[in-house]
Amino acid sequence: MKNKPLRVTDLAREFLRPIINRGDRVVDATAGTGQDTLFLCQCVGETGQVFAFDIQLAALQQTRDILKKNGCDDQVTLLHQSHELMVTTLKAAAVGEQTVKAIMFNLGYLPSGDQTITTQVESTLAALQGALSLLASGGRMTLCLYPGHPEGMLESQAVIRWCETLEAPFAAHHFHTLNRESPPTLIIIQRTR
Repeated sequence: MKNKPLRVTDLAREFLRPIINRGDRVVDATAGTGQDTLFLCQCVGETGQVFAFDIQLAALQQTRDILKKNGCDDQVTLLHQSHELMVTTLKAAAVGEQTVKAIMFNLGYLPSGDQTITTQVESTLAALQGALSLLASGGRMTLCLYPGHPEGMLESQAVIRWCETLEAPFAAHHFHTLNRESPPTLIIIQRTR
């Protein structure tokens, strides 16, 4: 059996697993197929809170189905809206600044859906900027980028440029496969204090 290459989504989860505790508040900024939402739900347990955003009803239904199948839906709030509205929405839900332990972004398109519907540079950058204000001290944000399609390439370049401008207390790290053309990449942003 051949070893499979590391997937950025698996790597993102490994970076978040050690810092998420039972009872924490976390966000899946792009619910998609529900895998990240399920992961977050399992990490925070019954006393935690997960907020999952997506603009596609099909994505939210997939997420709802996987959560229900795994008995992990009571502490999840599914939101049919852009991650660009994350800060406004969470403030309305009484989630304050610097209180979210982990935020996951899995950008691009829904693999099983309409691939012409993709995350967009402007709304993604707005969401990322807002997400910084929510991140708790020691919290982490993961960004999975997919430059293998035209919109994904534009978005990846813009996100990387944005990350390069971050100042303390944020540290940004970039992981990518060196010997593949336009591979998916992972950025980890940590609030250090």
